[in-house]
Amino acid sequence: MSRTFFIGSLLLLIASCAPKPPGPAPSSTAAPKTMSPAWINRQPADDNYWYGVGTADIKTSEDPRQAARQRALSEIAEQLKVTVESQLTDVMEATNMDYKEYSRSIIETRVEASLDYAEISDSYKDKRRQYVLAKLDKRQYFANLERKKKDAEKVAGDLIIRSMAGVSAAAFTNLTLALETVSPYLDLAPQMEYPAGSGQMENISPVISKILREYNNRIQVRFNPVSLQTIPLINDDKRITVKVVDEETGQSLASIWLKVSFNDASNHDLILTKDDGSTLYQMKRIMSAAGSYALAFFVDYESMLSDKARSLVRMVPRKFPVTVVLAAPKIMFAETITNLGDQVPNSPIVGSIKRCFEDNYSATFVDNEDDADMLLSLHVSTLEHTERISDIYPYFVHASGSLSLVNATTGQEILNAIIAEEKGADFNSIEKAGINALKKLARELDLDLCK
Repeated sequence: MSRTFFIGSLLLLIASCAPKPPGPAPSSTAAPKTMSPAWINRQPADDNYWYGVGTADIKTSEDPRQAARQRALSEIAEQLKVTVESQLTDVMEATNMDYKEYSRSIIETRVEASLDYAEISDSYKDKRRQYVLAKLDKRQYFANLERKKKDAEKVAGDLIIRSMAGVSAAAFTNLTLALETVSPYLDLAPQMEYPAGSGQMENISPVISKILREYNNRIQVRFNPVSLQTIPLINDDKRITVKVVDEETGQSLASIWLKVSFNDASNHDLILTKDDGSTLYQMKRIMSAAGSYALAFFVDYESMLSDKARSLVRMVPRKFPVTVVLAAPKIMFAETITNLGDQVPNSPIVGSIKRCFEDNYSATFVDNEDDADMLLSLHVSTLEHTERISDIYPYFVHASGSLSLVNATTGQEILNAIIAEEKGADFNSIEKAGINALKKLARELDLDLCK
């Protein structure tokens, strides 16, 4: 027992002399420093996603997170733009089509639709800035595009097949719709089986372009009469019967818009064919010198095709001319010119008006009304508006008048114009002041038909 007690006491002594284990470390008041993510300084890149990093100043931005998000999406949009432009270039080289003018619209549509699938992958904020990392799944992007392209190919293909029944306004409408249907996917070269049943796949946009140009070449415009004779300034109700047909089949073409221009002028008229392919065109008053001119008729593709379709396919319509021969008009000129109530012979204003009609319309002047195509009447008078104040002031007289032109055959008024008032002066004679007013009126004659 004493031995057992001795051993126990020895063990207690050893334990009391052993070093004590260290106590718990004192708590620190400083928080551990957070490490910023690596994507802030280096944008991620891999085969599965497009990434965009956006930043915004916390102090100056009302909504830093939203601003950073928009900038991140903008970076993805720029990458999409490069992808679409590269694919469009490849397609243009392969098809010999020019989509440059339309590429911006394709890119904007694609980016707007695709960014709906982008997601925020991560975000980070320090004391000064908000950071956002966005990504767009490439596989999802291309899968969605392929599905939409297939749907567009089916719709466009059906429209093209319907348009191949022959030239018609409906065919132009269907081809326009087909082109607009596939236009958002031109960089992916949408295709169809063409010709139908051949098993051969062709890019859709060149197929549409080929059919449109073929139909353009088949349209023919016929006239009755094939030429016209008329006189400048006179609206003699001359009409042309216009007929539009398919040159290959002879079929009349209804609802075809035609543009009509005189002598290649920039302004034009529009006419539309009826159910039997015909329409009437009534000549307007022609304000030109005598000679031979062309009245040109051609299909107005601005009315037949949409802006989008015309930007993708350049259409050059065939021009169908009608010869218009303008004969020199014969004019009988009667004038009444008075100066303060007295008749004035050989006034210079008569010469000014005659030169206007001779230079602009090749007119000749006759003395007999029976020989005249038109009757021209001029009335001019002078009037002293205020009495002379004293001998040190000149006389002031005002001249004004009117000009009328009438169709000698029908009596229809062609022109009725007021000649703007002019003032003349002379220190010695009121009559000379009136003559000076008439001379100035002749020099300053300003009539629309003389321009």
